[in-house]
Amino acid sequence: MPGLRRSLAAVALGLLVTAPAVAGGHVETGVAFDSPALGHAIPAAVYLPEGAGEPDGPRLPVLYLFHGLGGRESDWVGAGDIAATLDREFAAGRVRPMIVVMPMAGDSWYVDDPAGESRMATAFTTDLVAAVDARYPTAACRAARATGGLSMGGYGALLYAFDRPDLYAAAISLSGSIFSPIPEGAPMRPGPPVTVFGAAFGEPFDRERFNAWTLFPKVPTVAAAATPPAVFLTAGDDDFLSLVDGTVRLHLALKRAGMDSELRVFDGRHDWANWKAAIVPALGWLSARLDPSCAAEAGK
Repeated sequence: MPGLRRSLAAVALGLLVTAPAVAGGHVETGVAFDSPALGHAIPAAVYLPEGAGEPDGPRLPVLYLFHGLGGRESDWVGAGDIAATLDREFAAGRVRPMIVVMPMAGDSWYVDDPAGESRMATAFTTDLVAAVDARYPTAACRAARATGGLSMGGYGALLYAFDRPDLYAAAISLSGSIFSPIPEGAPMRPGPPVTVFGAAFGEPFDRERFNAWTLFPKVPTVAAAATPPAVFLTAGDDDFLSLVDGTVRLHLALKRAGMDSELRVFDGRHDWANWKAAIVPALGWLSARLDPSCAAEAGK
């Protein structure tokens, strides 16, 4: 019997070794994109679907996928397991193949800071997009470009889509840090939400600077754009109440302004279990709104 067990184990090992691997994309880590706006490179991880870059291959849409506060460019690859999710959804035909760029933003809140020392918004919407289009086989048009992110990154994704509707066709916010402007005369007590912003909005915290970067006042302007971005919003029902409230209120504001906004509230918290689940329907929603043929822009 021991000999039989060894033989069976050997056969099983041989099957494991010789079985063909499931085809899928790959992630490039340690990528760096030059940024004159920042004065240094932007670190990033980039997911490329199978066959990307082959001669005569198709031009692909791009999703810029952002991390949250305290995160980095590797979060979606490691904790988010995004490559396996993309491979599975592509193989099932539920999502069109796309390039996913995951850049490092530090705790910048994705804005240009008051002193101009960290021009993150400028860098990401100019230098990063240009560098990605130059290096990878992207469709290189608005109709095939989107932003997405979680928590602080969900806010950043919406911010860029609202400020640059000419650049992005859609935005995904998962548990986005969506706050209202702070009214004049409101008490500025220490602690959240003020301290969570670090120096992103000035040090000490600058109410006017913060208000200028909030999303709600931007809704009328983006809704009046020639091509407003489509928006996908999610939150967990056990998430921070301020974020659930901000997400729901923004969805209602966008719908009232006539914009394409989708809202999903999942059973979950402010954590990776929620975001890993939420990104799946978000990708399916996004896939239907991207056009790598750039047909919508051909006449411009």
